[in-house]
Amino acid sequence: MFEDHCHYTEDLADNDIQYKDVVIVGNGPSSICLSYMLAGNWPYYTGEPHPGDEMLTARLANGTSSGLACNTRWGLETLSLGLEGRNGGRPLPLLIDHLQHPCTDAGLDLPPLLTWIPPGTESGGEDHEVFDHVALGKGAPGGAWQAMDPNVLTISLSRWMSLPGLDIKTWESMVEAEQREVHDHSLTSTGTGDQIPNPFLTQEKLSSYKGLGRVLVGTVAKYFRDYVRIQKLEKYFRCGTTVTSVRPVNNQKDGDAENDTSEYKWIVQGVENDSGKRFEYRAKRVVLATGASDHSNRLGLPGEDSNSNWLTHDLNDLETKLDCIAMQQCRDRLADPVLIIGAGLSAADAVTAARFRGIPVLHAFRHNNNNTEYWSNNNVKREKGVGKNGISVGSDRLRWLPPSMYPEYHKVYEMMADGGTNYPLYQALSNYTLVDLHPNSNCSSNGKKLVTLCSPNGELRSFEVSVVAILIGSRPDLSFLQESGLGLGKDPSKPIDGRSNPILVDDFTYEVNRAPAKGLYALGPLAGDNFVRFTQGGAFGVLTHILNATCNVTHRAKKK
Repeated sequence: MFEDHCHYTEDLADNDIQYKDVVIVGNGPSSICLSYMLAGNWPYYTGEPHPGDEMLTARLANGTSSGLACNTRWGLETLSLGLEGRNGGRPLPLLIDHLQHPCTDAGLDLPPLLTWIPPGTESGGEDHEVFDHVALGKGAPGGAWQAMDPNVLTISLSRWMSLPGLDIKTWESMVEAEQREVHDHSLTSTGTGDQIPNPFLTQEKLSSYKGLGRVLVGTVAKYFRDYVRIQKLEKYFRCGTTVTSVRPVNNQKDGDAENDTSEYKWIVQGVENDSGKRFEYRAKRVVLATGASDHSNRLGLPGEDSNSNWLTHDLNDLETKLDCIAMQQCRDRLADPVLIIGAGLSAADAVTAARFRGIPVLHAFRHNNNNTEYWSNNNVKREKGVGKNGISVGSDRLRWLPPSMYPEYHKVYEMMADGGTNYPLYQALSNYTLVDLHPNSNCSSNGKKLVTLCSPNGELRSFEVSVVAILIGSRPDLSFLQESGLGLGKDPSKPIDGRSNPILVDDFTYEVNRAPAKGLYALGPLAGDNFVRFTQGGAFGVLTHILNATCNVTHRAKKK
């Protein structure tokens, strides 16, 4: 499947080709966790009993004397027996999550049961193997987190965003202490007190939303960047690159016909974004960790990609447009409404952003005709005009978010259920479908933007709008694989999607099951692990598999 997707490097000199144990495609949290472990930082059980699982405590006492990373697959399967959690039952992420965040789903914030020991230390890291690796990313470490709206709160709690060895609370304390020290030094050196403006007061605010236990996306993005620096991982990260091809070595075509026993079975090619310089790596193993939000999903309507001045698929871009509309909005006349398509978290954020600026909202979304349960857990009565069969399939995620912790999403879900009757500046268009953008409407004499939607009963209705935001999810960019990875998913006939069709991987090694050659792995959203708290388990699975494979190779070599 990968053989035809080749860009042979006849124009690359041999010294332009670098050899690595592992090449990681992507530099988000999954990649950062794996890099930290490949750099020789391994987890050890502290010996403290698990406060909610006596059986796990007993298994840990019997099977972790030499460290978790030295476990065989059988050992990890044994440790993971019977664990339950929110990750769809995948055992290894649940095991690491139970040890990093014991009893967290019960609302407790307890110390972790793992300690991470770096290589070359007397406390147990003398024999930790360090693997030569590189993480390739388009932007700064953190991946897609660097492109998100920095002012939105995370869905996960602050403590769930922590990476191994440096939790986010400790990092926040370090940053605050550093800022105070620099500020105090500036006051001492100038002797002018508060007449000198403090430049740090205008920098990104690094405080969690204390009342809810959540944290700003911008804070998390900065934490990921700082984590790479503080943990001395910068030498492993090559940012500002685009990977163009990942494929197995073809010994006949790649000039290595006489060396078909080489350990370097994979070729990774790409370009530097600024210089355009091409590069190539030969790797023993390749890990796909690109995330699943490279491209926004489209409806496929004419004009969808040619009206960027009033149509967007990006929440950040929408907020910029909303700011302009709010500035131009007259007191005597409201602006034309913004049309928001979608029912997930991004659509809910868009609704909140528009109403915050006093801009009317038309909200079109689908609902599930088979879902007759309607807000029953909160005893909200149906109002006249609300869909009889419940609301959006996408909004199921909103429904199950606890109102006390996610009040903004609870409010949007309540508005969708109400239909807009009791909420000014909001109109729900349940089960309406956008059918026409009238791409030339903004060129008319009055400059109005016109859209047409189809109601559930087939009636066509046209609306004048100021902006259209189509927020219906995203998909990964796997164009560097043959056929963009088609055939690697749980359903091999469908494209890869982080939620509906992730790459099919082994539950304990994270090897891609349908890979054309050994040594291909997938982590994070690509493998269905869509929350940062569960990415550590996948990275740990890759580490242990590489360690076991390396030990087996060494053992076989000694026998010869």
